Amino acid sequence: MKQRPENRGEMYVVRDMRTNECAAQDVVPLDHLAHLTMRALQVSVAVIVVDGGANRWTQRQVGVAVDGACLTVADRDQGSLAVLANPVTAETEGFAFYVATPLRDPLGVRIGTLAVLDERLRSVSEDDLTTLREMAGVIERLA
Repeated sequence: MKQRPENRGEMYVVRDMRTNECAAQDVVPLDHLAHLTMRALQVSVAVIVVDGGANRWTQRQVGVAVDGACLTVADRDQGSLAVLANPVTAETEGFAFYVATPLRDPLGVRIGTLAVLDERLRSVSEDDLTTLREMAGVIERLA
């Protein structure tokens, strides 16, 4: 691996958004995880709902990522999109594809849901399910 670029054309800087003061004020980790899930699975919407499990006094946390081309929810505010984690609601909202996995705390108590939705009908592969489970594991460790 090169230690130093040989010419200025090879030099580049990758901006670390974690240290960007403007971005850091509005960072919502669940939104970022939802966005990563949406991109990884190439779906229109990803929804994360964490209810707090055994600690019911914990306030509900929601993370949502919506593809800009998604017409089904284009006019909805982000907070109201948590209902899409429910398959019945997702179907009534016009989504043709829905896959979800429960989120659990270390004791195995269900604390929420990670759901991905798409406006178009599609199949789900084993790789998709593995990615969904891995993302759920990341969310569970952070919740």
